[in-house]
Amino acid sequence: MEKRFNIFQVFKNEGQLKKIYCYPSYKVINDPYEQTKTESFLNPIPIKGIVIPVSAEALRRKYFGQIPVGSVKIIVEKKYESIFRTVGKIKIDKNYYKVYFTDEQGFALLSYDNYIVLICQMVNL
Repeated sequence: MEKRFNIFQVFKNEGQLKKIYCYPSYKVINDPYEQTKTESFLNPIPIKGIVIPVSAEALRRKYFGQIPVGSVKIIVEKKYESIFRTVGKIKIDKNYYKVYFTDEQGFALLSYDNYIVLICQMVNL
């Protein structure tokens, strides 16, 4: 049987992992009749992961819904899945990104054996 290697260890040894700042958030409903909500962001949590820019052609083949420009694919270890389920925005270098989990937008958090894959859309703040 062929031995499997850990991709994160290879990238870590080469120094190719990028620092990703995750801002957890929570929403408060101000008025249930008018459907107004306020989103508050907490302090960022730094995580190291693999960041890959994704072209619009690749997104059109794999995912449904609107195709955002400036999307990235983030690959991180499985232990960070709970953090990414509560994240409101993500900062990579100087750009901010948003993760969508509903099927309406067509983006999801893809979970595998020892890592997770996120597709994030660039947000103009």
